[in-house]
Amino acid sequence: MSEEQFNDWEKAARASGLHLVLVLLLQIQLTNRSMRDCLKDALVITLTAPFSALLPSGAIFLANRETRELELLVERNLADPLKTLCKKVPYGKCLCGRAAERGEIIHVDHVDAQHEIVFDGIKPHGHYNVPIKSGDQVLGVMVLYLPEGHARDEEEVRFLEAAVLVMAGIIERKRFEEQQESHYQSLIENLPQRLFYKDTESRYVSCNHLYAKDLGIQSGDISGCMDSDFYPPEEAEQFVREDQHVMQMGLTLEEDVIRNYQGRQSSYHRLKAPLKDDAGNVIGVFGMYWDNSQEKRSQAALKESEEKFAAMANSAQDAIVMVNQNEEVIFWNMASETMFGFQVEDIVGQRLDDWIEPGESRDEFAGLVSEMTTPGRERSAGKTMELTALRKGREPFPIELSISALQLKGQWHVIGIMRDISERKRAEQEQQLMEVQLRQAQKLESIGQLAAGISHEINTPTQFVGDNTQFFKEAVVDMESLIDTYQQLLQGIESGADLAPIVQQVKDKEEEIDLEFLREELPRAVDQSLEGVERIGKIVSAMKEFSHPGVVDKVEMDINRALQTTLEVSRNEWKYVAEISMDLADDLPKVLCVPDQINQVFLNLIVNAAHAISDTLKESDSTMGVITIATQKLVDSIEVRISDSGTGVPDEIKDRIFDPFFTTKVVGKGTGQGLCIAYTTVAERHGGNLRVEDNPEGGAVFVVTLPLETAEVEGVTDSAEALSIGQG
Repeated sequence: MSEEQFNDWEKAARASGLHLVLVLLLQIQLTNRSMRDCLKDALVITLTAPFSALLPSGAIFLANRETRELELLVERNLADPLKTLCKKVPYGKCLCGRAAERGEIIHVDHVDAQHEIVFDGIKPHGHYNVPIKSGDQVLGVMVLYLPEGHARDEEEVRFLEAAVLVMAGIIERKRFEEQQESHYQSLIENLPQRLFYKDTESRYVSCNHLYAKDLGIQSGDISGCMDSDFYPPEEAEQFVREDQHVMQMGLTLEEDVIRNYQGRQSSYHRLKAPLKDDAGNVIGVFGMYWDNSQEKRSQAALKESEEKFAAMANSAQDAIVMVNQNEEVIFWNMASETMFGFQVEDIVGQRLDDWIEPGESRDEFAGLVSEMTTPGRERSAGKTMELTALRKGREPFPIELSISALQLKGQWHVIGIMRDISERKRAEQEQQLMEVQLRQAQKLESIGQLAAGISHEINTPTQFVGDNTQFFKEAVVDMESLIDTYQQLLQGIESGADLAPIVQQVKDKEEEIDLEFLREELPRAVDQSLEGVERIGKIVSAMKEFSHPGVVDKVEMDINRALQTTLEVSRNEWKYVAEISMDLADDLPKVLCVPDQINQVFLNLIVNAAHAISDTLKESDSTMGVITIATQKLVDSIEVRISDSGTGVPDEIKDRIFDPFFTTKVVGKGTGQGLCIAYTTVAERHGGNLRVEDNPEGGAVFVVTLPLETAEVEGVTDSAEALSIGQG
């Protein structure tokens, strides 16, 4: 036999052996034994796999997802110290913990630094650490021991992947069986009925603890007993006759009986039915009974309760309505009659959604009723919403509806408590209007506080434009006199007159008006005037953009441009105390926000930074501070950082600076509302965040984060308050 033929033969034999191991593993999955026993056999069988060198040692751990630990379940020839050391292994620790955390096979050929769990005298060896997975979920890890130096073999890896796939099936199947058995037993033991089983000879097989308690025994002691062991002879004989009749005829016996038991007379509902196997053969009788005395008393009390409920509902000021799964009204209190204009006899049986305004309100109501009354659907405890309803005569009016589901006689119903909120809506609209007006008034107040500085900013270029204009006027007069002299020279040339006197006049005139000076200064004066006009236009444009009443709804806004505009408006506040350093991201996307509200936040932070620097300069020899403004795009938001070299924010007040009326400024300079309203605007109105950090170079950094919304632009119904300048 050639070497190549021998290798082929060895490979086939090895594959056949691995296949046999997998077949044996699959057979374990079908056995009716505990998970521990099944996995113990699975480990033993796996260790018989015809690897070139597989030591007869290994272990299987189960994963505890809550604690993120591996718990040792079964082992084979594991060293005694490891049985204690490896009883519980956290994810990420040692080789098996890493295999669980990564969800992939880890192979090593010797004991190395990855073996975090070791003991004195540990023998050299290698490992396969194989995660037992179901989909992406790690159920456990199988650890197999290898001789030191044994290399990873991909054929072995493929076999191990197949083996743990079968083990995953064993774990899931056994867990399901254990859960089902637990649920079944729990169900039997927690049913309020007394349950028992008898064989075809009317001997007891088992019962639940309630039945056993009635008999004064433990449930495990009833097997093999007869009714005569517990009941008087006549009653026991009657029970046996009933059992035989039920089994022979294949009938179900069900009735209410009055029994005297333990000195108390009670009403019971009892049932007996034949018990059959999978083939349909009768193998015994199943019986149960329960005390229905309370049920009968409850029926009597139910009528009284219904009468009380109707009385309470009719005394309520809110409308209370109940509808069935077809949205048909089945209860309608007196407040509903007043609100909608319908008497109870006119509305019961009608669909309530006919009296909800068509469109979004009706669709939302119908969808919610369907959701709450559909069998098998998950139901929340309740929901409150605002809808538009219709009075008799089709007059629309707003309501607040609190809706919940309840089950009556096996069917789901919906009960709604409705309140007419017409007055509240009118008050909210008036409040919103007042808030918009207040915001604009406060913004104009902010502009007023900057007015002196802005006036100065405009006055300076206006002054030199005026001076240059006067200079132009005088220069025009001089140039006109020079032009007249040039025309005299031209006429002399044309007439052939003596030009010497005229040429001298020209020279004298040029010297008189200082022509060289005019030629040098006029272009410079023009440039200065244009620059001044441009500066005035820029200030006016920034003021117009900043002080515009704006919109109430969110719109797309260029944050970089907003910062530049705010700097322009507040220039006179910072130009004498600080230099501006800008680091604006070129790729900054537009943000959905209310522009005038965000502009006011930036203005407040910039002016506060200037004030903080001003306070610092009074206590130092420095002449100028620095305000740094930077923007950047994060994953799902944009960030604006406004840093200053001012006094900073002491640690003891950092958690208070956004509180209402908290301020560190002198009386009359700040109200303590600025940063509070800024935080409210950013966090509550725009879903962002405003925080303060220490500036490593001294001072403070205020960080504004605004989310990048991808949904359709939403209206802002809760208008934000405008911010006053320098109130922080």
